[in-house]
Amino acid sequence: MDTDNPVELVPGVWQIRQQLNDEVPLYLHLVVGTEGSALVDGGLPFSLPAVERLMAAAGVPDQDLRFLLNTHAHHDHIGTFAALRERTGARVVADPAAVRWIEDLEVNLREFALHRPDIVSDSPELRAELAPTFGKPCPVDVTMTDGGAVRLGGGLVLEAIQLPGHVVGELGWLERSSRTLLLGDIVTGTSWSFFHGHVLPGQFRQSLHRLRTLTLDEDVQLVCLAHYASRTSHEFLDLLAEVERYLDQVTETIEGALDDMPRSLTEVWRQTCAEVGRIQEFRGLAMVAAHLREAVAAGRARCVGPDLYVAVRSGG
Repeated sequence: MDTDNPVELVPGVWQIRQQLNDEVPLYLHLVVGTEGSALVDGGLPFSLPAVERLMAAAGVPDQDLRFLLNTHAHHDHIGTFAALRERTGARVVADPAAVRWIEDLEVNLREFALHRPDIVSDSPELRAELAPTFGKPCPVDVTMTDGGAVRLGGGLVLEAIQLPGHVVGELGWLERSSRTLLLGDIVTGTSWSFFHGHVLPGQFRQSLHRLRTLTLDEDVQLVCLAHYASRTSHEFLDLLAEVERYLDQVTETIEGALDDMPRSLTEVWRQTCAEVGRIQEFRGLAMVAAHLREAVAAGRARCVGPDLYVAVRSGG
């Protein structure tokens, strides 16, 4: 796994990049104030050396790491939290909806990857692949919602912004003095071989709209993301438009797979993967199921049996 050298993006905001595989980068961020520092997300368990390099480059000893700020509770964002909390005494801060997944990794694994064992088998092979990426469970010390703040001294304040959609509970962090926005996965990948996914499509779209408004209203200058390179506000607005177009494509593909004859969740998932060019995988399955639930709630589809759906044609 390749790891770049740490860089200071703006005064007090440091970044290190890891390449998780051939297509997925991971960016970790450290915000350094005069009274303490905060790590935004913890990567995977084997990200610990990268975090240590990041802290060393920023001149942050263990005792000065005060907060472990979580964006969301997927495994590639919490993997070092237990070790760092035990070693440094830093407090873990997360959205209330993320607590169960951070504190109980079996629940996390089951609800994230093994949610439909009748379709994607809970196999020893899948567990062997995923288990090493989950690290150890970790207590959450502070839950935070919209407007909550972490103060690091020297005028550096990180304000929490709730951004559901990719998952139920996700936080972004706005550092107002440098007008820097730090995000997790609410801006999802659009070109990977698997669906990065979202489990609340409607709220996902609302969160993308909120990010657009926030960027303009708060005159954001720099946006730091977990799986994209950092970018200016103008570049970020272009990225938001790309993700919104991708969301439109996914929605149209899923709902376009429905017909007057019942189609099963499995059939719609497989057809969607084929049409968009993604592998059949648990993240995509959760996303397709979420879109079908919202289509039913909006009256664009009907559920006519267990995991069976038909289209509702306008005017018909």
